Amino acid sequence: MAMLPKLRAVSTAAHGTDTNMRRGRRYYGDADCVIFYSYDLPGPGVTGGLLRLGYGAERIGKAWRRFTDASGDDESMPIGDKVLVAVDVVVGVTNIVVGACDFVIGACDFAQYARGALGRFRGKYLSSIEDRITTRVKRSYLCSRKRICRRGKYDVQFEDLPEDVQCLIFSKLELKEAVRSSVLSSKWANSWMISSKLRFDGSKMYGENFSRRYHIQRFIDDVDRVLKLQHGKVIETLEVKVEFGRILAVLLDNCVSFAAASSTKNLALDLVPKNYFGNTERYIFPFELLDRETMSRLQQIQLSFVSFKLPSEFSGFPELKRLDLCLLQVTSKDLQNMLSGCSKLEWLSISRCDLEDELIVDCPLSHLLYLRIARCKMTKIELHAAKLRTFIYNGTQLPVHTIQSQELKDVEISVSNSIAFGSALTALPKTLASRVQNLTLQVPLRLKSAKLLENSSKFSQLKHLKLVLFLLDQHPEDFDNILSLASFLRAAPLIEELEIHFNVSGRGNAETGRLRNLPKCPYKHLRNICISGFKGFQGQAELLAHAVENAPALEILTIDTASKNGNPLSQNVEPLGADIARSCLEWRISPKTKLRIDDSISEGLHQEWVLVES
Repeated sequence: MAMLPKLRAVSTAAHGTDTNMRRGRRYYGDADCVIFYSYDLPGPGVTGGLLRLGYGAERIGKAWRRFTDASGDDESMPIGDKVLVAVDVVVGVTNIVVGACDFVIGACDFAQYARGALGRFRGKYLSSIEDRITTRVKRSYLCSRKRICRRGKYDVQFEDLPEDVQCLIFSKLELKEAVRSSVLSSKWANSWMISSKLRFDGSKMYGENFSRRYHIQRFIDDVDRVLKLQHGKVIETLEVKVEFGRILAVLLDNCVSFAAASSTKNLALDLVPKNYFGNTERYIFPFELLDRETMSRLQQIQLSFVSFKLPSEFSGFPELKRLDLCLLQVTSKDLQNMLSGCSKLEWLSISRCDLEDELIVDCPLSHLLYLRIARCKMTKIELHAAKLRTFIYNGTQLPVHTIQSQELKDVEISVSNSIAFGSALTALPKTLASRVQNLTLQVPLRLKSAKLLENSSKFSQLKHLKLVLFLLDQHPEDFDNILSLASFLRAAPLIEELEIHFNVSGRGNAETGRLRNLPKCPYKHLRNICISGFKGFQGQAELLAHAVENAPALEILTIDTASKNGNPLSQNVEPLGADIARSCLEWRISPKTKLRIDDSISEGLHQEWVLVES
C-alpha cells in the first residue's frame, strides 16, 4: 500500500504522454511504411492494464519476428529495419511496465471499493432490517402499560420508557443533578425524590461562606424536610458534610435513624470543623439506633470528628467493605472490637486518631487489601491480613507494627522525626513483609558513616525504591556520608528502579575532592536511576559514581538539580550540580545508557539528553 501512490503517479504520467506507433495496416504490405498515431487505453483499471500488457507483448513479438526475418548477419540488416525493431522493443517494454502498474492499481481500487460497499451494506441495510423488525412490534407493555415503540416512529423518547425504567434512571443520579432535571418538565417535578443518593454538603448548598451562625438552622430545616419527603423509600447512600456544632446532634441522630429505616448501604458523616484544634466536643455516634439487620446491610462507613462507645451487644458489621475513620475519639478496646467484627473489610483508613495505646486485632482480616494509618499516636498495631497489598503509614517514628501479609506489594512510609540510617535499614525489613516490591520512604535520616552497613535483613523482592531525604545543616556530616545509602541497594538484590530526592536545608559543601570507593557490588537488575536535588555534594557524587559503576544493565539515568519534594533548596547553594555530575560520569557510564540532566537553576529550565558513545 505504501507504493500505491508512486505507481499511480507513473500511470498518470504514462497516460498523459501516450503516443504510440502502429502500422497502418494489419499486415505489413510494405516493410518501410510506418504510420504514427495516438493510442488511448480505456483507463487505469484492471481491463486497461491487461490490454496494455497484451499490446506491449504484441510489439515485442513483432520486433522479434522482424529481426528473425531479416538476414542472419546483423550488419546486412537495413538501417530502417533496425530503427523499427528498436522502436517496437522500446514501445513494447514501456507498455508492459505501465500495464503492470495499471493492473495493480486497478486491483487495489477494486478491493477498496468492495470493502466500502460491504460496509455501506452492513450500515444501511442491516440497520434498516432491524428498524423494520422493531416497528413490527405492535404492543409492548411493562409496569406502566405504555407502548415503547409507536407506529412510524423510529427514535425512542425518554417519556416513552416505562415508569419503572425512568425511576431507575433518576435513582442513579446525584441529588443535585436530579433536582436540576426536575425543572425540565412538569412531569418530573418530583423526580428528584426518586434519587437513591442523598448528599447534604453545607458549603455546596449555601456557598463557600457557609457559617454555622447564619446558615445552620436553615441547613437543619432543609435536611429535615428532605428526609420527611424521602421517608419509606430505599436510599443507598446518605452523606452529611457540615461543621459540627451541638445544635446538630438531633439532626444527625435523625439521619442515622433514617439510614437504618431506608436500607442504606453507604453512610458518611464528615463533621470536621475548619478549626478543630482544641475542640474536644464531638458527635457521639448512636449505635443504639442501628439494629442487627441495619448493620448487616452497611457496606461503607465514613466517620469524621466522631466519638463512640460500643454497646455490650455489638455484633459487628458483617458486610462492611470500606471503613474511613478520621479524628475519631475512641478507646483502643472499642476500636479493636469494631475491627474484629468487620470480617469482610477491604479498605481501612485511620487518620489523626489519638489512641496513644496499642491496637491488636485478634480476628483475621482476610479480605483487607488497603491499610492507611496517618498521624495516629499508636504505640503498636498488630493485625493479620493475608491479602493486604498496600500499606501507607505517616507518623513521628518508624512503625513498630507487625503486619502479617503474604501479598504486600506497595508500602509508603513518612516519618517526621530524625532517625539513624542504620536503625531504619535494620527495622524496615523486619517490620514489613519480605515480598514488598515498591517502597517509598520519606524520612530525615542521620547518616553517620560513609561505609556499607552490614545487614542480614533484606528486601528480597524489592524492585522500586523511592527515598525522599531531608539533610539539615545542623548535621554537616550527613552531607559527606550520603554514600552509605548504597546499603539500600545492597539489601535489595532485585532492584530495578531507584529514585532519590534530596531536600537540603543550608549551604552545604557543593564541591568534590577525591571520590571514595566502596567494594564492588553489582546491581544486575538496576535499569533506571533518578536523582533530584543533586547539588554536587561530595556524598552525592560518590553515590552517583558507585551506582553507575555497579549497574551494568542501566538504561536511563536522570539527574535534576532542583528539589522535587519538600521545601525548595536554599538559594545559597552554588549551581554546580550539573557540571559535577558530568565530570563524575565521564568514563563511568555505559554507552548504552541514556543520560538526562536537568539544570533548572543556572540555565532556567534546561533539559538535555545525551547518548554516550564509546
